[in-house]
Parts: sequence; structure tokens; C-alpha cells
Amino acid sequence: MQVLIARAVTRQLSLGLAGLALLALPAFASESISDALASGGTGPELVVIPAGQFQLGDGSGRGNDNERPPRTVTFAAPFAIGRYEVTFADWQRYAKAANLPMPDNEGWGLSARRPVIHVSWRDAHAYTQWLSRQSGARYRLPTEAEWEYAARGGSSSYYWWGDDLDSSEQAPRAHCRGCATSRLLRNKTATVGQFPANGFGLSDTAGNVWEWTASRFTQRFDGSETQSAGLLDDSPRVVRGGAWNSGPSYLRSSMRDLKQPHHRDYALGFRVLRELP
Repeated sequence: MQVLIARAVTRQLSLGLAGLALLALPAFASESISDALASGGTGPELVVIPAGQFQLGDGSGRGNDNERPPRTVTFAAPFAIGRYEVTFADWQRYAKAANLPMPDNEGWGLSARRPVIHVSWRDAHAYTQWLSRQSGARYRLPTEAEWEYAARGGSSSYYWWGDDLDSSEQAPRAHCRGCATSRLLRNKTATVGQFPANGFGLSDTAGNVWEWTASRFTQRFDGSETQSAGLLDDSPRVVRGGAWNSGPSYLRSSMRDLKQPHHRDYALGFRVLRELP
């Protein structure tokens, strides 16, 4: 197995707009991984997320009942997760190798760098299994606890960047309906990486497309947020992050929604997790 690794020290200290109080996130050393694939090319770019702990769920009192009460979750070991949502270009390598048709791109164009859409939970799971076979590493979907820890990027606020949307046409924070993004994007997905990355260096953890997680949806926190649902389990799965057609409140880091594992639509994609040795 070949692994391509790059390290870069990133500091995000000025996430606010001019005249507003700045939100300071800690400096961090970002380690980037791309696994070589046996069939050629590389897998999705990954960022190593450090071990640590955080408060899972809504601590603001502005969320839903199924996001409370918040509780401490600890990750004893680091893991790697997609810097971006899985793109059509990523998916095309899999589709070609597995002789599968490509998912519908809605005719939106430039789809190589747009997040893949119209993929079910089972489709996404099959893709992670293929990545595992191709790379020799262990890929899977993140649990919702892993997803939220990574998506917050070290923050504990309503959105990963702060408690207010704070988004203007000159400096949109994310892609959603009401986020002041370009009119050219308002009825479709954006190419990945257009908007500011969070404190861990991940892009689009708020908006663009909802993202599948490995977790079964439960109405209240019951401990399953840290567990993966079985492949033959037909119960709803948790989706996270909001999408291009969501209102701003759906982009909060603790927001939970559900989809059936066979569901596919034009605002639903995913990012992958890679376990580290």
C-alpha cells in the first residue's frame, strides 16, 4: 500500500468580517493523506483528526430535543476523514472499476469537483468497501459522533465558526439557502472547497450536501451516536450538515436528520473515514 502524506501548519485566527469580533481557533498541524489505489489514481484526500474529547450535541438551547442533552465523547486515537465530500471524480474511479452507471448529476455541469449526489447509504457503504480493498486500509462511513467532532473543528459554538450566521455576499460562510452565496449557485451544489475550511481543515461540513453517517437514527441520544448500524439493518440513518437547499439553522454542528438507507436525492452525499493503524 502506498500512502501520500503532506503536512502543513495552518492557523485560522480571523474568521470574522471586518468590524466584528474575531473568533480564534487554535493553531494545528494538519496531516493530509491520499491512498494509492490498486486500479490507478488515488482515493479522496483525507485529513488526520487528532485524538481528543468534545461535547456532542446542542449546548446552546437553540437546537432540537433530539440533540440534547449534550455529553462528553472522548476519542482515544486519531482518525482520518475526507477533507471534502466525495466528488463525482472520486466516484467515477469506483464506477469504472465496478462497471456501474454514474449517478445523476442533474445536468449541473463541472460535476467532477461537485459532491457526488443520488447515492444511497448502501451505495456509500459499498464505495468504502471498494476503497478498503483497493488501498489495503480500512475505510467506512463516520459515526455521527465522529462526524460532529470533525465538523466542529475544535469549536463548541452553534455553527463551527461562531454563534451567528455572519455571512455576506462578499464573504459567504457556507452554501445554503439564505447563506448569501452567489445567485449562480442557489439552485444546485457548489464545487467542493469554495468556502472557508474549519479548524481541522475540513471543507463544507456546513451546507452543500447532507452527509450520510454510519449511525442509526434515534429520537433521543442513547449512546448509538458512537456506533455503526449493521448493513442489513433497515432503520433510518443519521444525516448531518445541511445542504444547498437548507435554511441556515440546518447548518448548525449538532443538527441531526434522518433518511432511509435506500434513499437517494439531489442534496445528499457523504465523506469517508479511514481508520489509522
